[in-house]
Amino acid sequence: MGFLKDRIWCWGYMLNKVPGSAPFTFEKTRCSLETQAQYLGAERCFYMNSMFSKKYVQTYFQSWDEDVISNCVEGVLSDAHLQRLSGMKKVFCTLEHQNYLDSAIRIAKASLVYKNICGVHFDDFNAANGGSLIEEIRDKVKEINPALKIAAVTYSHHNWDENYKEGIPFIDVLSRWCWVPSFDYWNTHADDIKRVRDLAGSDKKILQGIYIHDFGSSGKPVTECYSCVPMDVFKRSVETICEHTCEKILDGIILPQAAYYSIASHREHVKFLKEYVDWADGTMTDFGNDEPL
Repeated sequence: MGFLKDRIWCWGYMLNKVPGSAPFTFEKTRCSLETQAQYLGAERCFYMNSMFSKKYVQTYFQSWDEDVISNCVEGVLSDAHLQRLSGMKKVFCTLEHQNYLDSAIRIAKASLVYKNICGVHFDDFNAANGGSLIEEIRDKVKEINPALKIAAVTYSHHNWDENYKEGIPFIDVLSRWCWVPSFDYWNTHADDIKRVRDLAGSDKKILQGIYIHDFGSSGKPVTECYSCVPMDVFKRSVETICEHTCEKILDGIILPQAAYYSIASHREHVKFLKEYVDWADGTMTDFGNDEPL
């Protein structure tokens, strides 16, 4: 792999059949998580299936196609799924909403068999979403497998002290996200990452995520957001994260979400992303001095 592709993390859902439905999409998809990784030439991923239980989906996402449960929720952390990810160098498995501790233990035990599981991951991390349990989760996970790391999502619009300050000592990897598509954010991106490093400490790794689908602009629930990120903002986000990774401002990037890669409405975004990554990586001399996360 190249310098950049060694620092790309894919993000999304494994599919049990194609075409089929996946969380947060509005059309059938043919692209499973491992397919996205192969397409981009990446070897690291965030496995998001384990974030959901059948009960959680039926309670909070009643508008989703029932196919989401059979296609993405059934078989979570199964041998069938984890064997399909065996070609990945590193896999973070996401903790189940409202069942954080039990799912952390399950993931940690799975990591003893599937050695490429490198840690557990909090999506939408804050005090309500597992934050109050983070020390206990960290201790239990490390007791089972001391090599595992803790990763958590942070948002640029959230108040740091309210949402993240208390949990930071127990987190190894922070992912950073800008919820509403914004030229202003990407124009000052390096400043935001510097601020995060100053607040979190120099020992933390920072991955920047981008969106391909626009969930933030309208202010509507995510189940009612039907548009791609505006192409001009999307291009700026891709250019920024690739350049800042090559410049070592970032420790890596997250490219979600797999399901959209085979949906025609997002094709131009996906084409631009792949072409830019291939160009940026293919034209960079890598002296191999830095070990990727």
